[in-house]
Amino acid sequence: MFILLVTVVWLIANNQGYVLIIRDPYRIQISFNFFLLAIVSLFLGLHYCLKIIDYLRRIPVNKKHKQNILSLKAGNAALLEGMHALAEGNVDQARHSANLAQSLIQNADLKILIQKLENHHTSQP
Repeated sequence: MFILLVTVVWLIANNQGYVLIIRDPYRIQISFNFFLLAIVSLFLGLHYCLKIIDYLRRIPVNKKHKQNILSLKAGNAALLEGMHALAEGNVDQARHSANLAQSLIQNADLKILIQKLENHHTSQP
C-alpha cells in the first residue's frame, strides 16, 4: 500500500499534462491532475448520493419489517406463555394467550391450536 501511495504521488508530481476542451467560441485548458481529481470526486459524489437515495427509499420497508419482527416475537412469547399455562392446567389462560398470539402472528396454524385447546377444555370433566 505504501509503494502504491508513493507511486501515485510521484506520478502526480511529475505529470505536466493538461486537458484542452474546445467548444467554439470557448477554449478551456486545465491540469490533467485536476481533471482526474474532478472525475474521481464526481464519481464518488454520485455514488454516495445514489446510496442515500436508496437508503431513503427503503425506510418504509425496513420499518414494516421491524414491526413484523417485533409482532412475531410478541406472538411467540404469548404462545409460549399459553403452553406453560396449559401445562399447569390453566386452560382459560392458555386460550387467552393463544388468542393473543393469533392476533399478533396472524397465522392459520394458530386457529387449529385454538380449536384443539377448546376441544381439550370441553373434553375435560
